[in-house]
Amino acid sequence: MTRAHRSVTIVVTVAALGVTLAATKPAQSYTPATHAEMGAIAVDRSNLDTILRNQYDIDRGITLAVNGQTVRAWIANGAAREDFPGIRSLNHFHNPLKAWASAGGLLGQSSVYWQQSPDQGLGGTWSWPVARQRLFEFLTLPVPAARERALADTAQALGQVMHVVQDAASPAHTRDDPHLIRDGYEARIEELRASRDATLRARFQVLLAAPSTLPAATIFTPTGDLQAPAPVARLIDSDTYGGTAQSYATGAQTGLAEYTSGGYVSDDTIFRGFALPRRESLGPAVFDPPADTPGARRYFPKTTDGDAIGHFVAEGALYERLLFRGQLDGGFILDDKVYEDYAAQLVPRAVGYSAGLLNYFFRSNFDFTVDVSPLDPSKRLLTISIPPEVSAESMDGTFTLYAEDGNGLRSLVSGASITTTLFRGALAQTVFTPVAGVRAYVLVFRGKLGNEQGAVTGKVRPMGPLVFAVQATAEFAGEEQRTTVTEVDNAASLIVIGRRSKDERRQRARGAFFSATTSDPGQQLKRVALEFDGRAVGTPAAQLLLDGIDVGVAWSKGASVVENPSRWEIRIDLPAFFDGAGGGGGLLPNVPRFLAVETMEGITIRTPLLWWRSASSFTETRGGRQSVTTCPPELQCEEVTSISTLLRGLVFFGDGNGEGRDTTSSGQRQPVTATHTSVGFVPIGLVAGHAVGAVAQSANPNCFGTCTPAASCSTSTISIFAQSSAAGPVWIKDEFSVSSGNLVGVRKPANACTPPAVEQPSAPELPELRFRRDYLPAEQSRFQEFGVTPPEHEITLR
Repeated sequence: MTRAHRSVTIVVTVAALGVTLAATKPAQSYTPATHAEMGAIAVDRSNLDTILRNQYDIDRGITLAVNGQTVRAWIANGAAREDFPGIRSLNHFHNPLKAWASAGGLLGQSSVYWQQSPDQGLGGTWSWPVARQRLFEFLTLPVPAARERALADTAQALGQVMHVVQDAASPAHTRDDPHLIRDGYEARIEELRASRDATLRARFQVLLAAPSTLPAATIFTPTGDLQAPAPVARLIDSDTYGGTAQSYATGAQTGLAEYTSGGYVSDDTIFRGFALPRRESLGPAVFDPPADTPGARRYFPKTTDGDAIGHFVAEGALYERLLFRGQLDGGFILDDKVYEDYAAQLVPRAVGYSAGLLNYFFRSNFDFTVDVSPLDPSKRLLTISIPPEVSAESMDGTFTLYAEDGNGLRSLVSGASITTTLFRGALAQTVFTPVAGVRAYVLVFRGKLGNEQGAVTGKVRPMGPLVFAVQATAEFAGEEQRTTVTEVDNAASLIVIGRRSKDERRQRARGAFFSATTSDPGQQLKRVALEFDGRAVGTPAAQLLLDGIDVGVAWSKGASVVENPSRWEIRIDLPAFFDGAGGGGGLLPNVPRFLAVETMEGITIRTPLLWWRSASSFTETRGGRQSVTTCPPELQCEEVTSISTLLRGLVFFGDGNGEGRDTTSSGQRQPVTATHTSVGFVPIGLVAGHAVGAVAQSANPNCFGTCTPAASCSTSTISIFAQSSAAGPVWIKDEFSVSSGNLVGVRKPANACTPPAVEQPSAPELPELRFRRDYLPAEQSRFQEFGVTPPEHEITLR
């Protein structure tokens, strides 16, 4: 035949095929309803429900309803809709042995191109790039309803992309077999699915319930093809099968079209047109049912070149005649037993690869935190990190932070964007000014994720409910120590001293957990831990008790018999309240400074603790006599009695300086008119009858200045958490003292003096102290950021 004649033949053939297409429904693989059921099961087998709940803060996960359909249903329906209008199905073919540009056949483009096409024409564009764009909008659109609609569109697009992956598990779609009239394999699967016979329907259910082979994470390699750049194409064609038995594989790194094309035949390609499967891969024939039984037919299993299939081909009516004539590849047919044996392998793999598609689309390996900047408490530090695991993918693109308020409205956070490349184990940070009323932060990434350009992923981090540790008391745990000591007792003097004190090394602090938005804050707790001075080496002797149970110095949910604690207690029993010099020469406290509470959402609130540093009182009584020879004889013996008292206490602030005091870094004290000082506490009430802030000093100088027959004098000094300065009173919130002294004396003749006598001293009672929690500007900024009001409460030290 001449070249001209060959050209005419081709034109006529194609024209005739076009006439056929015009009169015949376009080729389809599994029916839309079968695609929908496989899609729904794929959703269940995937990680999507967990991802929606944990990564995107969608409490209902795949059961979230949008416009009357759940996310699961949107995916399933998308898998069904891909065949409408029917002409779309012409793009659902892929021969893995051809170049991708021609792998779809004469009538359509390859399915690896179609699933990434930017313009799919009739029926709309529901490709991988569209799914990526709608996911970005789901993460970033301001209004909740619009975001939910974007999620539904994302789900539908993924269902339609999933459809062409499932078609790669149909032999006709991978072996250039357009099956314009009917495909026996697909027809049998639909017959089982739609059957009203419970037995037949159960066989379809068994196919769906069979274990799925999910694709390996390593299958998603670069394609190098501009029309199908996303590695999702590798689910269909991994470019590893070259048409030979040596290159054929059945593992999880094999593209689905490669697995199907090399391992199975279609009605019109039984051992023809393709090197695999081969006639030589068949084992000895087996009758089913047994020979000489009505309906007996001879079947040939496939025993090599891939998965073993019990009913691989059956003998047809011409089998014996063709075999007699030496045509070894002829006379075979496919029937329902063959189709069902094929489906036992192909349907579960189609489901597994569909689940793998969802896992790949929604994958994410980064995390982020938003914390108070250590350099400026009014700023926030955004930290983005990628774990060090080998499986973690690099990220090259832009991370952008959004804030969601209590009404669900999302907005861009100014200054909180980072364009960078992050590799495994790396992190990036930026500082930004927080906005008010944040219910959740949303970090969105767009760029290259692993091998995929144009990827989109994100994470929603809810900020509440916040849980606070509220301290109610701090009290000495040991008995009060009382002593009375006679220090001097002779003919001229008698000195007796009475003391009271408590042991600051043994204390306990108590409190509860509080949340403004839930009546059971314990359910929201993830971790509770004592925090000690950063200079400390090792863990000092302290016990944390939650609901009366000792948990050491830290508790984590799920790691203790305590589940949802409501009360806390800290006990200390120390060899010394302070150790020797810490860093910089200061004292090193052994008491816990903070009680840190982390919620299930990862928000940590550090509550500074309040402790006694010391408390003591002292009373001294004196009696004495002495000669005064410079006075007249009737005044030469002086009898004097005196009483002196001192009440003093020191307080330790967890958020104070290295020694727990209320001073600035330069050691300065704040005026009592200041709104705040360096610590988050304000003393209130009375101490030994004196108001907080009282500063006074008095003295009576009438004390035997001359030869007078009698004299008395008194002194007092009062400093109740304050002291005088040149500019006025300043706070000393960590210390109070009250002292007084009274002296009475008479002069008598020398022969009339008597030995001194005094009363038994009684040291003043140690007082209770009251403090109001005063949230500092940095803390208030945090609360304003989250739109919460912290609890107002008092702490009693006793």
